[in-house]
Amino acid sequence: MRKSFSAKDRARIFAAHGGVCGLSGVKIGAGDAWHIEHRVPVALGGSNDDENLYPALVEPHALKTKDDVKRIAKAKRQSGIEGGQAARRAKRGFGLIQSRGFDKNGPKQKLQSRGFPKKPRGDK
Repeated sequence: MRKSFSAKDRARIFAAHGGVCGLSGVKIGAGDAWHIEHRVPVALGGSNDDENLYPALVEPHALKTKDDVKRIAKAKRQSGIEGGQAARRAKRGFGLIQSRGFDKNGPKQKLQSRGFPKKPRGDK
């Protein structure tokens, strides 16, 4: 669940970074819209500690969030959480794909060959 930051938290983070956008380096003006951004997204192991937070203008924040969403989706696919073939098969009630293996006693009967005619050695 997403944490909402109080006005006090927002002011503290804003002041800690000198009112500068952590993504673009632009000074945030009095009327500019800005968000609190995580350096490392919570979904990728980041925290809500002040060291992981900084102010970001809305436009650069939207671009970073778009990239973060892709990275989070890839991490989930690779970990098998909420996706991947194994997770989808398990959800439908199937196990992992397994071969039936080889017969331990060898073939039951010898296969009969059709016996192809031999090619004469002198012909090409």
